[in-house]
Amino acid sequence: MHALKSAPLRKQHESLRKHIGAIKRRLNPLLLAQSAGEVRTLVTQLFGELGKHLQQEGTDLYPLLVDSGDAVAKAAAAQFGLEMKQKLPELAEFNRRWPSADAIRSNGSAFIKEAETLLQWLERRLIAEGHDLFPLLDKQDAAHMAMASNPELKISRI
Repeated sequence: MHALKSAPLRKQHESLRKHIGAIKRRLNPLLLAQSAGEVRTLVTQLFGELGKHLQQEGTDLYPLLVDSGDAVAKAAAAQFGLEMKQKLPELAEFNRRWPSADAIRSNGSAFIKEAETLLQWLERRLIAEGHDLFPLLDKQDAAHMAMASNPELKISRI
């Protein structure tokens, strides 16, 4: 059976959510002093996975939606792409501002505030992608699978 093209992206979202949860559980001023190194490692892992996810979206999601001929899919891809393009400098700045456990430990309250804001945005983004973008990709993929298995079939709507 053919897996939908959104399946690997959805799996990546699960992994990103696990990293977000692990970081959020440590965003406590009393715990952060002892766990700053672990938090920095988790942030590095989160950004590494996010980078891979963005690369895969750039290959397997956005181009397909933009080239689909579906005006709704094209507009959604443009909107989501622009939002991420605008957010990337802020994500990079967060990563640069907190390069080590010592930096995190030295101003834990500022780190917690920034991390909570960033993680909340990222969680909302993952939900929106799952709700708005992936179904568009799945619709396109299902139509393609139907045509491949029955070339005589004309699908106007799924």
